[in-house]
Amino acid sequence: MFPFSRWIATTLSMIAWMAYPGCAHATETAAPMMPEPMNTAEIQLALQKLNVLGRVLYLAAHPDDENTNLMALWANGSLYDAGYLSVTRGDGGQNLIGPELRERLGVIRTQELLAARRLDHARQFFTRAVDFGFSKNADETLRLWDRDKILADIVWVIRRFRPDVIVTRFSPVDTMTHGHHTAAAILAQEAFKAAADPTRFQEQLALVKVWQPKRLVWNTSPFFFQNRNQPFDPAGLATVEAGGYNSLLGKAFTEIAAASLSMHKSQGVGSPPRRGARKEYFKLLEGAPMTNGPLEGIDTSWARVPSAQAISEKVRELIATFAPADPAASVPKLLELRRALAPSSDEWAVTKRAEVDAIIAACAGLHVESSTGSAAVTPGQSLPIKLEAINRSAVPAKLLRARTPVSGEALQIDAPLNRDELVTKELGPTVPSNAGYSQPYWLSKPAMVGTFTVENQQLIGLAENPPAFPVEVTLQIGDEELRYTVDTKLRTVDPVAGELRQPLVIAPPVFANLSNPVFVFGDEKPKSVQVRVTASAAAVRGALRLQAPPKWRVEPASVPIELESAEAETVATFTVTPPASLGEGTLRAIATVSGQEYSFARERINYPHIGLQTLMPPAEAKIVRADIRKRGELIGYIAGAGDEIPQSLQQIGYNVKVLEASEVQAGNLARYDAVVLGIRAYNTQDRITKWRPELLEYVKAGGVVVVQYNTTADLKTKDIGPYPLEISRDRVTDENAEVRILAPDHPLLNTPNKISAEDFKGWVQERGLYFPNKWDPAWTPLLSCNDPGEKPANGGLLVAKSGQGYFVYTGYSWFRQLPAGVPGAYRLFANMVSLRDAK
Repeated sequence: MFPFSRWIATTLSMIAWMAYPGCAHATETAAPMMPEPMNTAEIQLALQKLNVLGRVLYLAAHPDDENTNLMALWANGSLYDAGYLSVTRGDGGQNLIGPELRERLGVIRTQELLAARRLDHARQFFTRAVDFGFSKNADETLRLWDRDKILADIVWVIRRFRPDVIVTRFSPVDTMTHGHHTAAAILAQEAFKAAADPTRFQEQLALVKVWQPKRLVWNTSPFFFQNRNQPFDPAGLATVEAGGYNSLLGKAFTEIAAASLSMHKSQGVGSPPRRGARKEYFKLLEGAPMTNGPLEGIDTSWARVPSAQAISEKVRELIATFAPADPAASVPKLLELRRALAPSSDEWAVTKRAEVDAIIAACAGLHVESSTGSAAVTPGQSLPIKLEAINRSAVPAKLLRARTPVSGEALQIDAPLNRDELVTKELGPTVPSNAGYSQPYWLSKPAMVGTFTVENQQLIGLAENPPAFPVEVTLQIGDEELRYTVDTKLRTVDPVAGELRQPLVIAPPVFANLSNPVFVFGDEKPKSVQVRVTASAAAVRGALRLQAPPKWRVEPASVPIELESAEAETVATFTVTPPASLGEGTLRAIATVSGQEYSFARERINYPHIGLQTLMPPAEAKIVRADIRKRGELIGYIAGAGDEIPQSLQQIGYNVKVLEASEVQAGNLARYDAVVLGIRAYNTQDRITKWRPELLEYVKAGGVVVVQYNTTADLKTKDIGPYPLEISRDRVTDENAEVRILAPDHPLLNTPNKISAEDFKGWVQERGLYFPNKWDPAWTPLLSCNDPGEKPANGGLLVAKSGQGYFVYTGYSWFRQLPAGVPGAYRLFANMVSLRDAK
């Protein structure tokens, strides 16, 4: 991370979680976050930014839709406050780094966007829209999103952030792209006008003021036209050169942009830097005409603030007299600038004063930290906090007091901060009994099909939760009192990695994790269900029970739990017996502690580029009673980009072995009833070209190979099966689209389960994706489906006989259906892996 980006993130985070510049109470903003250390080049850049009063908001549909080159240029070259509003969190996509999908993938992509913003120095916003998967038109998207709610969210962000210009990534009239893309642009166009209209979304006006941006523009490109087989004509477009270099950061904007884009690791869009000149093109959609660029004609100096011309001169003097060898020498002039800004209630003056406070801390070498040895704390519990402060300059400073806003407790300290003397204070605030848990705010309540449920207006638009337990400190620097906020974090030391920090979690006293998110009962036989019970923050004593739907039987009725300390675990085992009748329901784990019931699981997502993320979903699992028959016992699995197919097959009684590279040999594979390849295996497995001959030999000897979907890009080889086929971008996004059986007598549709139209009910998100559209006659297409108004897609399930065995290629989205417990998907997948010796 570039340290300047940390300054941007910490200085402006007070706007992100307490008060945006457009808030009616902007003069009462929270204290800025204590900045991390900056070198003198970064301080100079921060000083230059004090004289730039401009904001630009980029708007698109998904994580990775943003133009990071423009983000980098605006935030580091132009020094504007730049922000990206991603309408969704990308939870409907695929995951190239692990098995997480849907809400969990949304958490990953949220954090990837924040990691990207820490590099390109822009800010991040969201709406409540759910990424429900690929959409082929904007009308469907706007219907499922709840158009008025998402429009209100965009208006809310505009009124709070108050951008001078809004830039869309996509055209509002394009019909040849993802429906989310076009819908986002349509909503941007509507919000551009609605944000300035006092009759629209009047409930917001108690907290924000109306705002009219200068213009709305579309950031187009030659690629847009080339991808549609149209000539690119830049006539009438405004052009901006975006390939410059920032000598203070030592980076070209294109280099920053590439690093930022490469944070989207779950999407596999790692990018090399494109050094040199780079042109960006803009088309006016609404507002003032332009010829030279989006910010044309917008005064971004102090002249836009009444009676503030003297401020600009003070900043220029600071820049001219700044001594890189002695940044602390600038503190007196910074304090003078701070006093000059204090009387003004203008939102720019308030924002710039917060920036000045952060620069003062950096110039004085101040470091204040709030840490704890507890990973989690429960409401009502005391939280031991170590507050540390040090002044690494000769600037006179004093730590006056500390306050914990969550608990309302305050401590008068009055400790001098002499140069290089560490001051440590122990705090022991109590977490309020009504404190909320640290579940991501948009996941705290069940979502609708296309919209997350968020009732707190102040949370809407935020990228993530506010700090769980901040500490606000007041320092005296010179003759001024300055307030800073520090986020309390768990601090540990790893023998290899050194000092580590992770977010503090406010949690229930106990977690109960069922061993699977779905339990599928293919017959009337009982299953053993295990529940891992974990104490979150202290010793726990109580009882655990499972709550099941009527006619399902659970034994025992409850089990005692006794955990002696935080993070202590035990495993409780229950026997669940399904009814004779088919159906599904919810199995819920409930822990009773001190007379109160808790039903929360704990899920941890941890990748190096995003850090540890803790989720606390309901402690429940879907239970399905279905008629699922199978043949064979042992399945080999070759991993692809990541899915939960092995666990799903275990649910219906298969023993699944994840194969090591050395095990993919025809002789070894002979003992498996079938071999399944994970999603995108032909995109991600470097050895696939070596394994393919082994797989084909295994099939010829009587084996069964099932290959799940692959994308058209980055195929390691186009030779996938025993006969030619060509993968396309054909997909069927309507999960309820009619599925027609093309080969009713084929064994795959009859053995051991008789497949009918009933088996295609209850599917989730989509039918399938990247179906082949050309294949050799040796392949037999078994199923056909299509979205409304489109031609039939017959390549979703292809089967070829080769020697004594079968090779199956399928683009249907089993990676979504099986983890969701869709009975028909289980029956059909069981047939695929039961093909051995089929007649």
